[in-house]
This record gives sequence, C-alpha cells and structure tokens, in this order.
Amino acid sequence: MPLEFGNEEVEEIFGSGEVAFHGQPIGIIVANTFDLANFATNLVEVIYERITNRPIFITPKEVVKASARERIINQNFDRYGMKYGTTSEGHIQIKGQMELGGQYHYSMETQTCFCVPIEDGMDIYASSQSTNFMLAAVSQALNVQENSLNISVRRVGGAYGAKSTRAPQIACACALAAHILQKPVRMLLTLETNMSAIGKRTGTFSEYQVDVNRSGRIVKLTNTYTHDGGAILNEPLAFLTSDLFKNCYRTDSWGLIGNMARTDVATNTICRAPGTMEGISMVENIMEHIAHVTREDPLDVRMQNIPKQNKMYELLPKFRKDVDFDERRKTVDMFNIQNRWRKRGIAIIPMEYPMEYSGTLNALVSIYHIDGSVAITHGAIEMGQGVNTKVAQVAAHVLGIPMTMISVKPSTTLTSPNCAPSVHSRTSENAAFAVKRCCEILMDRLRPIRQANRMAPWEEVVNRAFVTNIDLTASYFYEPSDLKAYVIWGLACAELEVDILTGNIQINRVDILEDVGESMNPGIDVGQVEGAFIMGLGYYLTEALVYDPSNGALVNNRTWNYKVPGAHDIPIDFRIQFLKGSSNPHGVLRSKAVAEPALSMSPVLTYALRYALRSARKDAGLPDDWIPIGSGTTPEKIFLLSGNQIDQYKLY
Repeated sequence: MPLEFGNEEVEEIFGSGEVAFHGQPIGIIVANTFDLANFATNLVEVIYERITNRPIFITPKEVVKASARERIINQNFDRYGMKYGTTSEGHIQIKGQMELGGQYHYSMETQTCFCVPIEDGMDIYASSQSTNFMLAAVSQALNVQENSLNISVRRVGGAYGAKSTRAPQIACACALAAHILQKPVRMLLTLETNMSAIGKRTGTFSEYQVDVNRSGRIVKLTNTYTHDGGAILNEPLAFLTSDLFKNCYRTDSWGLIGNMARTDVATNTICRAPGTMEGISMVENIMEHIAHVTREDPLDVRMQNIPKQNKMYELLPKFRKDVDFDERRKTVDMFNIQNRWRKRGIAIIPMEYPMEYSGTLNALVSIYHIDGSVAITHGAIEMGQGVNTKVAQVAAHVLGIPMTMISVKPSTTLTSPNCAPSVHSRTSENAAFAVKRCCEILMDRLRPIRQANRMAPWEEVVNRAFVTNIDLTASYFYEPSDLKAYVIWGLACAELEVDILTGNIQINRVDILEDVGESMNPGIDVGQVEGAFIMGLGYYLTEALVYDPSNGALVNNRTWNYKVPGAHDIPIDFRIQFLKGSSNPHGVLRSKAVAEPALSMSPVLTYALRYALRSARKDAGLPDDWIPIGSGTTPEKIFLLSGNQIDQYKLY
C-alpha cells in the first residue's frame, strides 16, 4: 500500500532483506502455463541466514504476556466515560481474558490479476475492492503516471476485505512482469500461497476488569485490547472496535484502551465486520461473565446495563418473547437433565450497530437514443453483495423503465477515479445514491419533453430529447455528507446441541432480527444476513489458524485442514426477520446497510455452547467455573472443554 493513503510503514512487493514472516513473497516465476510456473517454484532454492535469536510471536497474547513493549503501539482511540476516573469499586470484581484469532478470507477466487501492455501504458483487469489503491500502487511500482494505467473490475469472485489493501501487491507483481516482458501476464495465486502470503482477519486479545453490584449492573469497567497487526502495522482498527464496544449499554464509567501488536505473521487486514465484530464480541463476553459470577440471568444482566431510553430496552424483551426463549430454555434444561452425552444450549445477543459514512464514489448513467436502453457504471465493486442489482433497481425505479433495459458496466479508473474502497457495508448505499442522483438529473432534463408528450413511450421521449440536443449522460460524485449516520438494531437467538463424546455441534435453530429499514431487495438482504452469520459460525466454531511456533509457518493452509462451514453446519431451523415499522428517512429509498451487522451477532453461538458445556461439566463432577471461549472453538477444543474423563466411559 502506498504511503499516500496514511500508511506509516513501507510494504515491499518482494522481500529484499530481512524476512518479515514465513511465507513472504520474494519473487515470481513467469511461464507459458500455470502448471509450469507453479512446478518451477518448487525447483527454487533459497538460502536464509539467521541474523537474530529473538523469539517468534504468533499472536498478540504472546506479545502481551512477554511484555514485549517495543512491539506494541497505542492506536489513539482510547475511550473513557465521564465518570470513569471518579467511580469507586463495586461489590463484586471480575477479571478475565478473551482471545479472538484470525480468519482466512475464504473466497471462491484467490488473489488474481491480468495485465496487458498497450501503446500508451497498460490495461489491468483486476480482482480488487479498490481501483484507487491499486492504481497508486502500480503506478509507483512501474514509475509511470497514473493516467497510463487503465484498471477495470467487472466483478470480484469473493473478497470479504482481502482484496482491499492486499490486492495491490499481486497487481504490482503482475504488472511488473508484463512491463518487463511487454507481454500479457495473468497471475493467480494457489490456495496454499494465498493462505500463507496474504494477511487474515485482525485477531484480538482482550484483558478486562469489571466491578458490578450484586444484580450485575456495571459500576466500573476497564478493557484493554490488543489487535494483531501482523508484520506491518499499517491497518489500525481501533476506531471501529472502540466505537462498537459500547454496543447498547451505559458507558459513563467505562475505560477502553486499544493497542496493536506486531507479530511474526503476514500483515493482517480488514475482514467482514472488521473491528466491529470484535468490539461487540468482547463486551458481550463480559456480560456473560458477569451473569456467571452473579448467578443472574444473562439477559437480565444486559437489561440492568441498557439505558431505559435506548431502543434496545424495548426490543430485547419483545424478541425474548417472540422467539419463546424462556419456554425453550426450560426444554433445553430438561433435555440436559435426561442426557449425559448430548447437551443443549440457548442464548440471545443484542446489537446496536452505528453506521457512519466516509469516502467518495462516482456514478455515470447514459441513455442511448435509438432504443432507450441505459448503461450504468459506478465506483463500487460487485463482489457478490448484489450492488449491481440494487443499482439497476434504483435506476429502473427513478427512470420508470423495466430492468431489462438497464446494463451495469465494469468499474474503471476512467469513469470512476479516486473512489473509496468497497468496504464496511456502505458500498451498495453509496452507489445506489449516486446512481439515483444521476437518474434524477436525467429526468429533470427530460421533463419538458415528457410534459409535451405525455402519452409517448420512453423510447420516443429519449429520441426527441436527443434531437433537441439534450445531454443524455449524467454523472454524480457522492460524498459522505450526502447520507446521514444512523443505527442498525439487531438481535439473535441460537440453540445448539453438542455431542460431548466427539465435540461436534448441531445448530438446531437460529432466529435473527435485523433492522434494514425499508429493504431495497429483501431477497438479497436475507441472503446477506444468512451469509454473514454463517461466516461468523465458521469463525467461532470451525475455523482455526494453526501456526508452527518455531518459525511462524501457517500449518493448515488448505481445505484439508482448514475447515469452513459446510452444508451440515447450517442451522436446521434458520429464521430471518426484518424489524417491522423501521424506515431510514435519510437513506437510499429509506433503506439501511445489511452486509456486516449480522456477523457481529454470531458470538451468540459461543454463549449457547458455554451453556451446554456447563451442564456437561456438572455431570462430570467438575466445579462450575467460568469457561473462556473465543474464536476457533473446533470440535477437539470442545471435547477438551467438556470435562470428559475416561473413567466415566462404560460399555454395557
């Protein structure tokens, strides 16, 4: 990433000196076929010299526990409530830790790029969430002007954040080869290389101390979290984590310190719901811990800490009733009494997700005068979230024509230069707003023709406008002030069943209530909610990155031993509901963002899991101690947490 985008540390395309992490690229091999190029990489011998005996740190927890202060920086987004410095201790003091690891961006398409030298520069067909980042990086790598590079993105085969700041490295390498050889070059990383060389979700280590009264109301809270920046500390996330940590609770006596640690792994980056999911996960884990120590109902503890004027104070009890939580919990308890080796758990999580806007985005809409068809291009990147569908819908709605007359073209640096990356769930709204304004501009131009020919079909109106020299192309430059910030409300309830003998889990039912305003496309939005939650399911229950502590190598860099959720991991009963009566007067057609908030509710699965494990451990004769659960709680970890003892196994 170029330093012009606020980065403080230079990242090399190829390592040239001291190795920053195991798997760092040091060069590429160009061949006539992919197979030949990949085969040739195995013939390369690289000689490394050990220049230091310093320890290798894989996680931020290791850095913190080793007191390696030279590796830790503060992210300058600490938060302190107005009463934090004057609040005394409560009746009960609770201390704990939580560890959230990384997560591989498991997209169907790995990092890829196709570069074609042309007479005045180069055409670059990229798989990128940011043509702006890529343009700057490639122009500097080749030492050419940006106007000599034509970057085009039709769509991306999945990204989840990995193709925002990480994609320019692949594009620079590919463009460098094409520039030197003056031949078209296509680059496509293998899964193993992609997993080893490219950073993951930014992991987090949290240490907290909370003072509460006997009913679970927080008197004072201090939480220090440390993000895993990887080898290069260019992507701080505290501005998101610190803001989301408060969730829907009273925070006037809370203190929050956000740090970042340098570890010996690939530079980590944003991943779906970056920082926000970690913030909510940390505070909700604390709420569960308070309930455990005080022996209060976890939902009652939450209600004790939600201000009465907060909308969640009304939503949570209603949701609890709507999903029949109390009766289902009684059924779960009865099941656990009657079964030794299968246990169930149930839990609810609330979410208050503030949505703010930043960045800019271009849109261009053209009407063709012969048949009246419409072409659209915009600065957002289609990567499966349905932005092009929503954009076409908005255009059809404003222009009053069928969607069959609308075509959405690739995003390019010619028509949409200087655009913000497609991240943080804001992309669909930004693009839809910009296209809506373009269409409104065009309709204003066509209004005199329409008023004079009220019964004329669309095609005739457009042609008459062309004859009278009316411009049938409109552009609009979206800026953050165009849309106002708002809050997305959400609640999720999960019920699961654990096989104590194997650690395998079956998700019996999940209920999700999410506030999407007035959905532009309920079909797309339901899919986004489902997909985000299942990605969180993988993060917490099936996916765990494993590194060799001796050298920092990623051990499970393939599907054989890195497991994303499969068909049998999907909840048997999966219910998605949108909050009724919600409207966003400041949004695009009164809608709200959808893609990331649901992932922030997926920690509820770990609370239901803990509920089940407590019953198993009780049956095993173990004390009812707090069970720390973070991410990557795979079947083997669940088995070890369940209190299994060989002397309890009996065969009849």
